[in-house]
Amino acid sequence: MAKQPTRSSTPRLSEVARHLVVPEGAVTTAWPSVAAKSKQLGIEYDSWQHGIGRAALSKREGGLYAAGIGGVVLSIPRQVGKTFLLAGTVFSLCLLNPGTTVVWTAHRARTAAETFTKMQAFANRAKIKPHIANVVLGSGDEAIIFANGSRILFGARERGFGRGFDKVDVIVFDEAQILTENAIDDMVPAANAAPNGLVFYVGTPPKPKDPSEVFGQKRREALSGEDRDTLYVEFSAERGCD
Repeated sequence: MAKQPTRSSTPRLSEVARHLVVPEGAVTTAWPSVAAKSKQLGIEYDSWQHGIGRAALSKREGGLYAAGIGGVVLSIPRQVGKTFLLAGTVFSLCLLNPGTTVVWTAHRARTAAETFTKMQAFANRAKIKPHIANVVLGSGDEAIIFANGSRILFGARERGFGRGFDKVDVIVFDEAQILTENAIDDMVPAANAAPNGLVFYVGTPPKPKDPSEVFGQKRREALSGEDRDTLYVEFSAERGCD
């Protein structure tokens, strides 16, 4: 009989994901150092979040991210903990790698503003605040600037945010279920120009009316086995369930 999780434990990724497709060729991962830095900052993750982090930051021989070509695609319902996981990850990456540039973009301005408010709370944590040089406020210009030169920039795609960057180390496409090819064409080349860029496509399972062609295509290619350079994680109900 399979061992049941105890009250003090949390389920592993394989236990909660309906679909889990990992990129091929991974031989190591940067997650242990990121998780250790997060812990120093007072950030603790559940087991399934450790699973995503380990797979998302997996690397092939040579040190490039295994998902560096196809990206990290997370199709997870709201209020589960994906924003917390990504916030801890990018803050830790920024501290471990001075000069890192992260672009975090949502489709709607309201969502971008809500996320920035959460990130401000992260930046104001007692163990993180000493590492922060400045928090930039202002519609369309929100940013968290680290003392080591790293930065996280925030904005909304509906307002044209994300165009014109030369080199971006990490891109987070929030609300990726509402993501157009034009937005990808505007922003992904900046990640490709980085020495080891990584793109996260993070969204909820789309509604029937959502313009989710990009999100849907990434799902189809991952599940069919056509795309072997993408991490795909989906939390969803089985078809036909009550």
